[in-house]
Order: sequence, then structure tokens, then C-alpha cells
Amino acid sequence: MINKPNKTIYKNQKQIRKKIIKKIRDKFLDKVKEAYLIGSLAEGKFGIYDKEFEGYFGSDIDIVAIPAEITIKWKYEGDFYDWHSLYNIGEIKIKDTLHPIMFMIPFEQDINLFWKKAKELNWKIEKLK
Repeated sequence: MINKPNKTIYKNQKQIRKKIIKKIRDKFLDKVKEAYLIGSLAEGKFGIYDKEFEGYFGSDIDIVAIPAEITIKWKYEGDFYDWHSLYNIGEIKIKDTLHPIMFMIPFEQDINLFWKKAKELNWKIEKLK
């Protein structure tokens, strides 16, 4: 398990979540068939780390996606765990802090791998597309 630094959670979670989801829908879902928000933004625990973590001070924005195509602009980060490949597709700035947008693409685009993992770990999920 990765030890993350301490995090200060933004007080205005609902407004930030709404702003981020709008930007993601407007700019990043055009090449995607399905998309689901998970992680700290879905759970209301989105914020800023006390020190840099994986190149950022801001929480990442985790989206499970089934793309129509993978664009050359997306940065492949590797295969993780037993179910997905990870791509950094961009960033969103909140209060002078950059937050990476991460697409988690199930192996062979098998969405059932995601649902199995989500059930196993009791993830909070929000459908974006």
C-alpha cells in the first residue's frame, strides 16, 4: 500500500466537484463511451497534500473510462493492480494547485473488471457518461 502524505480537504467540496465535473464533461469526454468518477472527489475527500505526491500537491481526479480511442495527448502511466491501465489526460487548477485527471481504463475495455473491483472495495461511484 502506498503511503500518501497528509491532505487538507477543501471545505467547499460540492462547488469544486460541480466545477470539475463540468470541465471534464466539456473537455475530456468527447473520446469516451462510458465514464465513472471514483476516489476522493466522489467521496468528498478532495484536497491538497502537505507535500508533493506523484508529481502533484493536489488530489488526483480518478475516472474509470471506456474510450472510443486513446489519444496521443494522454500520458500512459502503466498497468496497475489486476484490472486497469492508467493515463494522465490533463490537469485542472483549483486555488493555484494542479490536480491531475487520471483515466483508469479496464484491461481489454472490460467494464466488468471495474464493477468487480468496485463491489469488492465498496467504492462510491458517479456515472459521468
